[in-house]
Amino acid sequence: MWLTLQPSGAKAAYEDSLPALKASDIAFLTPDAAIMLAYARSPALSQAFSQIKKGEAQKDEARSAYYPQLSLSGTYGQRGEYVYGPQLKQLLYDFGRTTGSIRNQTYLTESYRDDLMNTVTRVTGDTLLAYSSVKRYQDIVRVTENMLASLEEVKGIAEYRLNAGLSSASDALQATSRVAGLATTLEQYRNQLANAKANLAQLTGKQVDALADLPEVLLQAPVQEQGMIDYRSIPSVRSAIAQEKAADALLGATKAQHMPSISLSASRVHKYERDYNNSVPAWDNQFGVTVDIPIYQGGAVSARVLQAHEALEASKASVNQAWLDAEQKTATALSNWRGAEARVRSSVYQVSIATHTRDVYQEEYKLGYRSLNDLLSVEQDVFQALSSSSSAKFDRYDAVINYAVVQNTLLQLLGVDSPSQQALPDL
Repeated sequence: MWLTLQPSGAKAAYEDSLPALKASDIAFLTPDAAIMLAYARSPALSQAFSQIKKGEAQKDEARSAYYPQLSLSGTYGQRGEYVYGPQLKQLLYDFGRTTGSIRNQTYLTESYRDDLMNTVTRVTGDTLLAYSSVKRYQDIVRVTENMLASLEEVKGIAEYRLNAGLSSASDALQATSRVAGLATTLEQYRNQLANAKANLAQLTGKQVDALADLPEVLLQAPVQEQGMIDYRSIPSVRSAIAQEKAADALLGATKAQHMPSISLSASRVHKYERDYNNSVPAWDNQFGVTVDIPIYQGGAVSARVLQAHEALEASKASVNQAWLDAEQKTATALSNWRGAEARVRSSVYQVSIATHTRDVYQEEYKLGYRSLNDLLSVEQDVFQALSSSSSAKFDRYDAVINYAVVQNTLLQLLGVDSPSQQALPDL
């Protein structure tokens, strides 16, 4: 499966869909098409794109302190004199204040890019899970419909034996009761299927009945050696680390506010002095070095340093939390996959033996060697086996998806080239 969506296209598609977010109907949907539609519809992606552009602009703003600052000023005095002219100021050294601000915004922008990748992967995973949920309930509805047809056949056999005087009316009533009970269960599954379709429609904007199969790559076993996992490749962890670096840079820049700043200044000022009957216009050129030394600001700088220090401590805790979350989600996904894989293997034999037993019991019931309870019991066994097999199969799909989401491998698994950290993802 190959996706070819540009970020600008996703944003434009989302903006075009704003006037009408109501889901429309289509006949058929594939997993890659569902993901593309979810990208175009996701407000979170649009927000992530804008956040990156905002971070780039903030980084440019921080860098602007290194460039010359040109201004035009004028003053008017009490006795009618006024002074005006251009002024130029160039920062020479500020003990790391500007450098710290640039580093802070650079790391923040890196974290925004990691947040974008995290959002892309999360939207992809949510869409695939919603798609899998629809396929799951479509499968269980199919199984239940087949079982209902099988129970109808049992009911027909019981009625035939009743009409032939080979069994009592209780057999037919009991079979009818089982049919009614399974019909109610079928309606419950159909309602759950409708809910799953509604969830998928909310993500993709499309109401659809026919879905293609899930990608075969989702049948692959995830990497099970947790000690070999590089948690620093996970976007949420990378984002937290970048946030910690940004907080450290901000702390250094804030501490530098206690230090002086040295700038080169130049101006050409036009003075116009009005001394009653005499006026003397003149131009005056001024050059020099300006040193701004903070002496007392009411404790503002110290308060900002304390805030920056606490922000750094909080960001360190966020890194640890992101690390622990990744470990916990990885362990859970692996555990779920192992359990589902084991159930898939065991359900093969369970389904085989249950269906064979049902065939034998039906023949024996027709010959009067088995009671209806035996036949209804084995029908329930078959239904349970088929239901468990279906549930295990889709639980395995979901475990692989969840594992790939937390490990940031879902896009590669689907055949999408991994973007660099310096460029917006080319999906």
